[in-house]
Amino acid sequence: LQSRSDRRAPSITIACFHCSNKEEINMAADLVRLSCTSKGTTARASSTWKHDTRKFGPLNALNNNSEDAWKSAQSEENDPLAYFEIDFHRPVQVSELRIQFQGGFVGMDCIVYQKSGDGTNDWEECEDLFVDPIDSNEVQTFESEADDSMSGKCSSLRIEFGRSTDFYGRIVIYTLEVW
Repeated sequence: LQSRSDRRAPSITIACFHCSNKEEINMAADLVRLSCTSKGTTARASSTWKHDTRKFGPLNALNNNSEDAWKSAQSEENDPLAYFEIDFHRPVQVSELRIQFQGGFVGMDCIVYQKSGDGTNDWEECEDLFVDPIDSNEVQTFESEADDSMSGKCSSLRIEFGRSTDFYGRIVIYTLEVW
């Protein structure tokens, strides 16, 4: 599947009464943003720049604030693999993934894993979602090929980055949305 950074379906924004987050609903495809933290979604990552989770932690990529970002620490020579995990705490059907990296700090050679919605804790490769980003500041959209059956539901996603476009192996994600 190819990135569709140049076209986005129209959407509306609905304010959440429980927090300051806003929920976006994609009008063209009836998609709802699943990665909203007001719905209990959490995130974790392999590392955080300077161990400062308040400024650079993984939840910053989910909060819809364009000034915040998850910034990984530089990779170690003996452990270059970085990852970003999203836990929905409920079974969800993933239709698409939207990621905005900082150009020059893009995670490449991605493999997406999922935990099924049946409560098992085993990660399995998600064969329905292929993520192949380009080195760009633009929002990149990757569509899932899964059908709407229960077999396609998951409770968590994990994106493993085999390498980074940064010389030191750092990755910066401004926005990560799961629809």
